[in-house]
Amino acid sequence: MTGRPKTSHGGGGTPRGPGRHRAPGVPRQAGSVAQAQQVVAAFADAGRPGSGAADGRSSPSSLVHGGHSSRPHDPADFERQARWANAAYDDIRANSDAEVIAGHLRGAERLDGSTGFTVREIDRIRHHVFFEEHPLSDYEGGISHQRYDASPDMAEAWLRLRSGRPLPEDIALLEHESAESRYYAAHPGATYEEAHRAANQVSDWQNRIPDPTFEDYSTPWRQPWA
Repeated sequence: MTGRPKTSHGGGGTPRGPGRHRAPGVPRQAGSVAQAQQVVAAFADAGRPGSGAADGRSSPSSLVHGGHSSRPHDPADFERQARWANAAYDDIRANSDAEVIAGHLRGAERLDGSTGFTVREIDRIRHHVFFEEHPLSDYEGGISHQRYDASPDMAEAWLRLRSGRPLPEDIALLEHESAESRYYAAHPGATYEEAHRAANQVSDWQNRIPDPTFEDYSTPWRQPWA
């Protein structure tokens, strides 16, 4: 799910289109000088893309995305879906949420019969999905170490998790990504395809991805006392 892999991570990847290597969320061109100035000012004010959304204020990502921080409704509009996913990933990366998610999932039933996820588990999954580079097959038949491409389905799952509204499929996603991360750790040099196949034997999330819930990454989710 990064750069130029053949395989989309988790089965929920975003189809590629022109301009795939632009900075996340940046439009092909500003509609006017005023719009361009607004975008530049937003980035300058925040210091980096994707910050400042946790309190419900507009972030630079949402401004560049056209002011729409909710997932687009048209599944065939691949470019808007990809822009939204990248903006949502920016917001997720900018806001530590492992402790909040673990708190929401204290009573969640696990595949091994236990309940809940530790903060450490959630943090490991978070870094595996959103930050780490992985060995992905490229179009030339080689291996390229890159981050996974932003997936709108995975972004929505994470937004539901941190908001305390997880679906059973979101728990399945955590189990899948946890298994995939553990496989990489136990098998140095493993390819993405190998790790993904092993993780599917634990939890096959890609075949139970829920319908879109049109999440809004700018919706406040952190409790005042958190």
